[in-house]
Amino acid sequence: MDLFKPLPISLALTAAGAAAFFRILAANRARLAQAQQDLINAKLSSTSSSYVPVAIFVGGTAGIGQGMAEAFARRTGGKCHIILIGRNEASAKAIISKFPKAAVPGAKYEFVQCDASLMGNIKQTTTELLSRLPRINFLVISAVDVRTLTRQETAEGMDSKLALFYYGRFKFIRDLTPALERARTNGEDGKVYIVAAPGKGKHIDWNDLGFKKMYSFLNIRVQIPLYLDIILQELATRSPMLTFIHAYPGTVRTNLGSHAPWPMPLILRLIFFFKYPWTLSYSESGDYMLRAMLVTAKGPGVWSVGEDGHNLPAGVVYKASEEERRRLWEHTVEETTVKERGKIDEVH
Repeated sequence: MDLFKPLPISLALTAAGAAAFFRILAANRARLAQAQQDLINAKLSSTSSSYVPVAIFVGGTAGIGQGMAEAFARRTGGKCHIILIGRNEASAKAIISKFPKAAVPGAKYEFVQCDASLMGNIKQTTTELLSRLPRINFLVISAVDVRTLTRQETAEGMDSKLALFYYGRFKFIRDLTPALERARTNGEDGKVYIVAAPGKGKHIDWNDLGFKKMYSFLNIRVQIPLYLDIILQELATRSPMLTFIHAYPGTVRTNLGSHAPWPMPLILRLIFFFKYPWTLSYSESGDYMLRAMLVTAKGPGVWSVGEDGHNLPAGVVYKASEEERRRLWEHTVEETTVKERGKIDEVH
């Protein structure tokens, strides 16, 4: 019988672990319910019919971008104009089919196809959007690429990960700034929202901007978040009327890594399994991220938020000097300038 004495101890440990697991889930449900209530209480102008907000979601055909787009459509009750930008038209149509029916004149949903890893494609897309949209209220960018951990050049000679993580995001923002500023001039929202990792950049090698000398996925991982922090600070200086939000979504259960090289898909599945109580579905993340955009970020400037949509503590995000902002700005403008037929086509 001594052989069975450890059994009650193991049962007790199992019971304690299960109790802790369900306590965490209950706390998560309460936290999500509060975020959803905050969104219900938020005064979005479209719900009072003062204007129909125009919201663009770059990368809105999957993952966190999809979650935000769906949450935005729900919270506005169909009183909005949503544009999903991505590569997968079938996914976009499936997502749009679940949106609430457009409820007021001017409200509609559409898909614009664009490979956001190509600066020329972005320029073509933003030019077309500016030609028909007098204003833009929300620009949300979440497009990423982890299909490979090595350098993979686009047709323009730029690494695809850098193009999606950083340069393409900047180009969308800079090109569409005039329409965002017109919205603010009209007394409407004018907000830019990027999903990445505020405060998580470790350093920048100022002698190797763009990773021309020392390219690696690790270098990108530890530096690009700081690139984004600094460039948003410069954008806010140049467009003081606008709101810029840099959001960390936490661990979100998406299929982002499903096309990554082995063993990354397996590693991600194991992370999602063992960290399940601390992970979010794309829909849950969408509500938290939308809370940051509609509730937390109440005024112009740069806002850095965490996975629950609240502000990060002071001091977490590095505040760049004027010289650092200038150097990164000049580098980024040069890299994202579209060169066609020997002529430089600059977006001012």
